[in-house]
Amino acid sequence: MNTARYEVSVPASSANLGPGFDTLAIALDMRLKVAGVPDEEWQFDLSGEGAHLLDNCNENLIAKSYAQLCRHHGWPESALSCSSVSEIPLSRGLGGSAAAIVAGMTLAQLSHSGAVDKEALFQAAAELEGHPDNVAAAVFGSLQRISYDDRSYSAESLPLHSGIRLLLVVPRQMKSTHDMREILPETVPDEDLKLTAQALGQLIMGLADGDRAKLKFSESDLRHQPYRLDALPQSSAIFNLLSARDEVAGAYLSGAGTTVAGLVSGAPDPSAAVQSALAEMGIEAQVLFVQPDDQGVLGDLIE
Repeated sequence: MNTARYEVSVPASSANLGPGFDTLAIALDMRLKVAGVPDEEWQFDLSGEGAHLLDNCNENLIAKSYAQLCRHHGWPESALSCSSVSEIPLSRGLGGSAAAIVAGMTLAQLSHSGAVDKEALFQAAAELEGHPDNVAAAVFGSLQRISYDDRSYSAESLPLHSGIRLLLVVPRQMKSTHDMREILPETVPDEDLKLTAQALGQLIMGLADGDRAKLKFSESDLRHQPYRLDALPQSSAIFNLLSARDEVAGAYLSGAGTTVAGLVSGAPDPSAAVQSALAEMGIEAQVLFVQPDDQGVLGDLIE
């Protein structure tokens, strides 16, 4: 009888960072942790963020991604009894789906090959998720830039200044990435794309050296952020609040929202002051001050 135990831990991620639409993401030190043992059918004991919203059967995204990787490699589609705890708010632009997909596929790798192959994991998870920016950060950690060709995705680890922290303001409102993509225009003026590309170059330099003036370019996107903020009045109000604070070098909409993030470099934790300001505005939101994660997915086989 197989008595192995598989343990997987995957970080949250924040994509786009303003002008890096679909190409840039950073891993965060909030994690989805899953432990699984072989069983005759899938079972889940879920706890933590969003546990009450998740299916606890074969429709669970962890189980579905596990099965997909098994089919891809021709491995037996065995089942696991899993317990999981998540620190990642769901449907708030913090990579919860990417983390679940990466967790499921990592469990499949561990249970059938006994090891984690991050590059193969990235390619398979990116294909399933459809948003390789979040997946790259979840798999490799730190700051990742994505490029594409006709056959595969590529992830490049970019320099990240050790002093950068992120202030996350997480509203109660939830939005799906699909819905937030539907509001984007089919075409964007060439001048807007040019200015956004220039802003991305400055932002990437700021992320490398911690320069606050360069980090401010997180607010200069014209590709997606204005359209999404127009559709999210509460997130827009939070964005304006963070943008105006001295401690925050630059604000941006995390992923497709609704979370708004602030890049903090060389400044104290502004969480308490921001929480007080939100209360005065009548906005209910969770405020988190987090650091980037530099490890990515972790997986262990315990026999």
